[in-house]
Amino acid sequence: MTRAMGVLLLLLAGLVGPAFAQADKPIANVKLLAGVWRAVGGTTPAAIRIEPDGSYAGTSATGAKTTGKIVVTAGKASYRATGSEGTVTLAREGGKDVLTFTVRDRRASARLERVK
Repeated sequence: MTRAMGVLLLLLAGLVGPAFAQADKPIANVKLLAGVWRAVGGTTPAAIRIEPDGSYAGTSATGAKTTGKIVVTAGKASYRATGSEGTVTLAREGGKDVLTFTVRDRRASARLERVK
């Protein structure tokens, strides 16, 4: 596992949970994802800030930092960070927007809810 992949997984540690979300919503524009996102339920202090251009930076519960970029094509989002890439889906859960980041090999995923 590369260091960057490890950092991303640390950021997302504790965020994996059962999927109780409704069907994925199309993502028309990456700007719709801009804002601050944190672990679903606030179980860890891990969070990321997504900029309107899709770039993001975050900090894990352990203080590890990660950066990456989300792009949207035909209503579907994907992310790329140093050493890691995969898909991003948006759903509505309990009245909140929830992003699910899934690593390309599907061995790991993380759920984040919008804070701002």
